Amino acid sequence: MFTMFHGFHLVEEYHQWKEQHRSSRNPIGIKVIKLLLAIAIPLFFWIAPSAYYGLSGLSPVEHRVLAIFVFAALMWLFDAVPAWTTSLVVVVLLLFCTSNSALWFFQTDPSGVRFTNLINNTDILHCFADPTIMLFIGGFIIAIAATKSGLDIKLAKVMLMPFGTKSESVLLGFILVTALFSMFISNTATAAMMLTFLTPVLSALPADGKGKIGLALAIPVGANIGGMGTPIGTPPNAIALKFLNDPNGMNMV
Repeated sequence: MFTMFHGFHLVEEYHQWKEQHRSSRNPIGIKVIKLLLAIAIPLFFWIAPSAYYGLSGLSPVEHRVLAIFVFAALMWLFDAVPAWTTSLVVVVLLLFCTSNSALWFFQTDPSGVRFTNLINNTDILHCFADPTIMLFIGGFIIAIAATKSGLDIKLAKVMLMPFGTKSESVLLGFILVTALFSMFISNTATAAMMLTFLTPVLSALPADGKGKIGLALAIPVGANIGGMGTPIGTPPNAIALKFLNDPNGMNMV
């Protein structure tokens, strides 16, 4: 089956196509509308009393945190700006609007009395410097470096060749290679990459054949199995590892 297999370049072509069509998918006018909506809706939550949306009894600080949460969710949903930009803006908003180092007019009520439930600024920053977050970043850096350099494609090509052309061996090869990649790259990214490799293979198989179904199912199965192998294989692994290594364990929740 692999003697005529020339699909390893498709992943790189997909990434190039994605970059070329990113701007056409979100023209400037659409981006501006999305950005205005992502700002206007949180402003309503910020200004309107919490009783308007069924959450009466919120303190002013909690009210602001809710508005910032809505802003972040809408910005990520609309993709008006890069996701990392929203993440940084959220940190700045939390520090300037809800922490004990916030701007002075956010620290007091209209009568000048200081709020008692302001969030400690070090606690806000500590959440973003958590070892689990750093572990995620390390895994993302490895995945991005492999994709940008083309190392993932070259490794997959080399690792799949020894499995020959027999259908059983090819199926086993895709499962093992996908599982191995999922140990160091996110499950979703690995599955997308390997499914792209499969495109020319699937097109050569009968539409109603079991081989096509088996190969298509081998990718997500292998990705899920391999994702359990290392802490960076999938985000829940790192979160579980954090609680397992903490002296308080699940009592932290």
